[in-house]
Amino acid sequence: MHPVRNDNVPNWMDGCKPTKYVGIWKTTAGYRVRVRAMDPRTGTQKERNREFANISIEEAVLEQQRLRAEIRSPADVERVRVRYGDFAESLLTRKIASGELSTEKSQRTWSDAQDLHLLPEFEDWFVDAIKRRDIEGWKLAQGEKVRRRLFSPVTVNGWLRVLLSTLRAAVADLELEHDPTVGVRPIDTSTWSTYTEEDPNSLTVAEVPAFMEHARRLYPQHYAQLLLGLSTGRRPCELRPLRRTGPSPDIRWDESVLLVRRSQVIGEPVERTKTNVRLRIALPPSLVEVLRWHVDEHLLAKKMRESELLFPSRAGGYQSPNVLAKPITKAAAAAGIQKHLSPYFMRRTFQDLCRAAQVHDFVARSISGHATVEMHQHYSSVSALEVRDGLAKVVSLLDFKRDRAQADVDGSGEPGGDRGEVALDRG
Repeated sequence: MHPVRNDNVPNWMDGCKPTKYVGIWKTTAGYRVRVRAMDPRTGTQKERNREFANISIEEAVLEQQRLRAEIRSPADVERVRVRYGDFAESLLTRKIASGELSTEKSQRTWSDAQDLHLLPEFEDWFVDAIKRRDIEGWKLAQGEKVRRRLFSPVTVNGWLRVLLSTLRAAVADLELEHDPTVGVRPIDTSTWSTYTEEDPNSLTVAEVPAFMEHARRLYPQHYAQLLLGLSTGRRPCELRPLRRTGPSPDIRWDESVLLVRRSQVIGEPVERTKTNVRLRIALPPSLVEVLRWHVDEHLLAKKMRESELLFPSRAGGYQSPNVLAKPITKAAAAAGIQKHLSPYFMRRTFQDLCRAAQVHDFVARSISGHATVEMHQHYSSVSALEVRDGLAKVVSLLDFKRDRAQADVDGSGEPGGDRGEVALDRG
């Protein structure tokens, strides 16, 4: 069958007069340009057919060449330029949709880095105009803030990672020819100490009893939470979402077992820990007894009692991330401890307590969830007493002593024999 022609539909060639150039027709307003070429992306013929007003025949020929190039080499066509701020916003949306930024905490970290530290500098820049020297200039300004101790280099490097990942995504998505992130290095952190001798963010074994005594006296409602954190090395974000009841309790009361499998920072918890490792920790009866005391004595408010959580807020929901900050500070001050302690002190102190209790390193790591020995050591702080006792044990193995025998004195008055040197008893 042949298609039926509808004479009522106007033909694009109506009113066009051919010129000496194939594919170019003269119109009453200018020229109509038509071109067909192979699209290298699909291997098929594509057509462009456009009318241009108020142009010359020479300009029509140039337009024909441009339309042909548009089909044959799409990358050669002038692309729409995108500003950094617009691209960052669209990238955030995609990262959330793909699950790359799956938690409210990760989304806020990304957004804060952009909103507070990157957009003020780069928001209105076209991404293809940002060069490596511009990134290095931003780094230099942040380095000055680090020098003035306004920020740590670790924090600045976090912002830098967001900047570099954004620009690398732009290079890939927009098919930019130049990658400005090549060769950009993070700020040096070798001379920066997060924890120092004076402020290790941990308690010594001798300081723990006094701290806990004052914590129980001043803040009995938080005593069990502090005790569980110190006893198991749990992160605060792992303590807040622990469930004592419900269809999936994390405290198995009959078995005296703690399940660590969730993490909560902002909003709803995620069903995984920071390291993606789920832990099953057998608790001693004395610790379970304190947890039962906590439930019986301190979850008295109606909403707290109705909550499934082991450590709910007074409204029955998740505690604020800073809920332990004041109790820790006040209890330390009451105990005469002059250290700055954050809630993470529990995790760091746990490592030292395990060594003092002579808990095997493998067992300590199975409780804390540290995947590597290096991370286990990072959270440990060896005290001077441990070093002294350790060296004393090494020295005892050498079994050395000074020769206390009556030294013969020669004519010059010098002691004879070994001339006062340390004598090693080699048996």
